[in-house]
Amino acid sequence: MSWPARVDIAIVNFHSAEDVRASLDALGPWTHGTIWLIDNSCDTHEAQALRQMAASCPEARVLVAPENLGFGRGCNLAYALSQAEYFLLLNPDARIAQQDLRRLLDAMQHDLVLGAVSPATYWNTEKTFVLPLPSSQTPRAHALQIMASWVPPVTRCIAEHHVRLTQQHMARSQPLTTDMLAGAVLLLRRSAVETAGGLFEPGYFMFFEDADLSIRLRRAGYQLALLPSAQAVHNYRHKPFKAELMTQSQMRYFAWRQPSYLRLSGQLRGLERVARRVEPQQWFETLGTLDSAPAFRQATQEARVLAFSPSLLMMPAIVRPAGLPSTGLSDSEWDLLEPGAYVAWLDATTARRRWVHFVCA
Repeated sequence: MSWPARVDIAIVNFHSAEDVRASLDALGPWTHGTIWLIDNSCDTHEAQALRQMAASCPEARVLVAPENLGFGRGCNLAYALSQAEYFLLLNPDARIAQQDLRRLLDAMQHDLVLGAVSPATYWNTEKTFVLPLPSSQTPRAHALQIMASWVPPVTRCIAEHHVRLTQQHMARSQPLTTDMLAGAVLLLRRSAVETAGGLFEPGYFMFFEDADLSIRLRRAGYQLALLPSAQAVHNYRHKPFKAELMTQSQMRYFAWRQPSYLRLSGQLRGLERVARRVEPQQWFETLGTLDSAPAFRQATQEARVLAFSPSLLMMPAIVRPAGLPSTGLSDSEWDLLEPGAYVAWLDATTARRRWVHFVCA
């Protein structure tokens, strides 16, 4: 079936060739644009693996970066060579089927004010948990998150509100206009991106480049939308060692897009000194260190998991979609967790809902 427009796809690889292969398999045979495989690995074996994939896909092209350019500059390499009006950013650990990508394209062609659109993005292949929309990157939102560390009951109420809001968003049938979209699975209109000053600012190595693009698109007069009728999967894994990189990118984002706030907050450090240290033993029921899904289910007495988060403030949280039977974490869900601390919101038939803290070994 012919498509009404060409869609180019950019996948940035960093030692994740097997993920790239799975992403291409989920997409299926592609004849509607160029698939740009950008290799940031500086590894001949990774580059060769991508070339082997491209050999079986006539529309695929491999771009080997001279160094690790990071996500944003890697995408910029492909964007500079692309001529398609529509450009899909796709993380190597993300999956989208052609029918869902077509729904995104149809939405953008139907509404010319849309500069970018994303699908409902699930955390796992079974689609038993969904990722929330990115949190707003505004001075008000940042300050509120800092202050949330002072009042645990209020923080839990806010977190529970966001869980319900995510469930409502993903149950919609119509597009939802939003302030920010994540770059993991993101369809862009080239003319909108050009009006906004281009794809990604090269000063971002990783993180916040999508927040920066979102604010530039909105300032250029375009809207961003979530399309829940289109679905994708992003096997997002929280890696604590990336926290410092995320903080650096956040500083850069506020310096470029919210400079007055950055100065008033003392380079953000002044506000962050106001934050209280979250002590899990005081905030939550603590389950200790657990090494498997059965151990988790036993420790929670088979309680249903409504949401969980690696953030002790529970924002953002990965959410069980509304209408889906709630259970404890399954073996496959547990296997997606990186080692580290988590907070979960539980629901039990015989007890009130509660938040618990546990460490995944």
